Amino acid sequence: MKNTMLFALMILAVLPASAQETATPNCSAKSEPATALADEYSARVDGLLRDAHARLRSISESVEAGTISPERADKLKLAVTRETISRLDTLSAVYDARLETDRATDKKLRKHSSSAAVSVEELKSEAASRSEGARAGQPARDSAR
Repeated sequence: MKNTMLFALMILAVLPASAQETATPNCSAKSEPATALADEYSARVDGLLRDAHARLRSISESVEAGTISPERADKLKLAVTRETISRLDTLSAVYDARLETDRATDKKLRKHSSSAAVSVEELKSEAASRSEGARAGQPARDSAR
């Protein structure tokens, strides 16, 4: 019963972090790395939870075998639970940072690619200003300025 309660607490501790999922972008190229990152995160969390469960079960078996006292087992179980929550919190922070880095990189790429596109109207107005400058005897302006 105590193992079940502790395990339930660990799962509840993970829920707030998993509830903070980000909205997926429309671009399918972006969804592949995000999916891979989510799969990696899920596998790491699953491994941590399985490890914690195995350690809690081992402590319970030690109590049943009489090798440790129930009081000592409670302290060990609490320590395992706290350690697991701490590791999950750290893991969540690491993956949140990785997602933020990916988002920032995507924003820079989108800004760069969108600024590289030039509309027909811009080209026409630039050509018109060059031709007016040439008529007035001024040198043509550099469009890179």
